[in-house]
Amino acid sequence: MNHESKKKKGEKEVSAAGWESIYCSLVLILVALFALLVSYSTIDGGKVTNFTRGYGGSSKKYSTGLPTNLIVENPVCTGGNSIALSTSDITEAEKASIESTIQLLKKHYEGMIWGESVDIEWIDKGFKVNFGANVLFAPGLATVTREAYPYLDQIITIALKDPFFIRVEGYTDDVPINTPEFPSNWELSTARAVNVLRYFLKKKISSERLAAIGFSQYHPVESNDTPEGRQKNRRVEICFELQKNQELN
Repeated sequence: MNHESKKKKGEKEVSAAGWESIYCSLVLILVALFALLVSYSTIDGGKVTNFTRGYGGSSKKYSTGLPTNLIVENPVCTGGNSIALSTSDITEAEKASIESTIQLLKKHYEGMIWGESVDIEWIDKGFKVNFGANVLFAPGLATVTREAYPYLDQIITIALKDPFFIRVEGYTDDVPINTPEFPSNWELSTARAVNVLRYFLKKKISSERLAAIGFSQYHPVESNDTPEGRQKNRRVEICFELQKNQELN
């Protein structure tokens, strides 16, 4: 009897020890999870890269197409503490100045080879210049061609004259691309926008007034079912937005 009592007591001790081990393991897991959440509560480029690698990704994959010497810090951003105005906040004098700028640009591009591939229109906070991708780039590439310089230089003339905030937006059609440089249209559209931005930086446009973003194929202006529609969708839009407390010359 005494032997059986000791045996039962021993089984209870083993059972209790097993329960404590499981409990301690669970607590440690929760602590580790909490620490991980805290560490990612602030977005950090290095942490995101490591997180991607931890799940089998490659940080190199998402930077191809944007060589180190062509990437600006925080390429997708807003400039400083500026607040964009809506059309209703723009004065009549400012509207007249913007309209004058639009007409000047239209007249300039009308006489150029690719003038028909350039559209200019009002937007809520200013105006935008829409370049067909063929004006600025060779097919499937993101390097700004030398032939594009005269088109962009006219934009720079306006940018140096008036304190617009300038946002460069890249778009593609829905034809897939999968090259070592551009694994998808996301990389291609973003690289094109950033490379235009880089050209502006070289021409002494303040980085605080610039932003670049790629939209891939997801904001078409025409149907992608026809060659003409796809050509319209391959574009770069340069948006000029008037900022609060800034006056046009």
